[in-house]
Amino acid sequence: MLKLSVLSGKGGVGKTTICVNLAYALRDMGKKIGIMDFDLTGPNVMRAIGAEESLKLDITKAKYIPIEHDGIKILSMANLLPQGKALLWEGIRRRGIVKEFIHAADWTGLDILLADLPPGCGDETLGMMEYFVPDGVIIVTTPHSLAYEDYLRAIDMLKLNNTSVIKTVVNMAYFDLKCPHKNCREKKHRISVFKDNDHSWENSFEVPFDPLISASNKVDLKELAKLIIEKMVVA
Repeated sequence: MLKLSVLSGKGGVGKTTICVNLAYALRDMGKKIGIMDFDLTGPNVMRAIGAEESLKLDITKAKYIPIEHDGIKILSMANLLPQGKALLWEGIRRRGIVKEFIHAADWTGLDILLADLPPGCGDETLGMMEYFVPDGVIIVTTPHSLAYEDYLRAIDMLKLNNTSVIKTVVNMAYFDLKCPHKNCREKKHRISVFKDNDHSWENSFEVPFDPLISASNKVDLKELAKLIIEKMVVA
């Protein structure tokens, strides 16, 4: 089973949305996919994927049974907390639930297990590095100077843990405007969203600003999924 983590240095860059749409793209390629929602403070995978199923527990094996929605297995703190309830846990307990999601859940039969992390380099991310040990990481960011500063911090954390960056997904990179002229050879006219976007990304993949991206399973990320699979197979 291939283990991939999706993280970001800064919040609000579309990390969970990219993770969910990437899961759908990998599923459509015939892969059996699971998502662990490690964002314990803001567990949004269930909402993003449109799932409402309840979590089950296999008492005989003392294992969580991830819910299955649209052919994707999911385990999230949203299954264990009432809606809108804050999780006021300190570091060691947060690392503990990360370990539990990995080792006390039934992830058998999967080709790829995605871990959706909260932004930054906090306890959940450090716990993921210790207990999950990903085969590679997808970093999501935006071409903005503030996001870039936090992107560099995330890169530094990964290097300290000898973890490779498969792709940097630069979300909201540009407006993709369709040309109205039928005979125009240009399929798209690119307009930058941010002006301060002259940055150097590691293995970048750009995603345009598109309102449909905010709805799961509405954006075709098959090209990104294919690049990830090819890179991991070669590696």
